[in-house]
Amino acid sequence: VEEFVVDHENKIVSTPAYMSANRITEVEAGITKLVDEVLKLI
Repeated sequence: VEEFVVDHENKIVSTPAYMSANRITEVEAGITKLVDEVLKLI
């Protein structure tokens, strides 16, 4: 749940977040990394 993927060509960032987590606390790391990457793209 901590992983994310980036498509730099199309500027798409994705994480499985809630699809793979059992608890909301498990998604925080992946979402944080996703947001950090989105900020790099803009």
